[in-house]
Amino acid sequence: MANTNEDIGIINMYDPFRGLGFIRRKKGKDVFFLFDELPDLGFEPTVGDNVKFEIQMKPKGPRAYKLELIAQA
Repeated sequence: MANTNEDIGIINMYDPFRGLGFIRRKKGKDVFFLFDELPDLGFEPTVGDNVKFEIQMKPKGPRAYKLELIAQA
């Protein structure tokens, strides 16, 4: 991965009604994401999906952006 802010992980929680979830990373804490902040995602997140994403630091902690599906659950 060229960008140092990129990471990979597995979606371990997603609430489609609230439009939010968490991604479990291999190293480090879980990362929060908001479905509304994922333009043109092209898929509905599902628990167990392997994804690549970028991390941005926010006041409440790291947040995942630009999710890309690697493998579906």
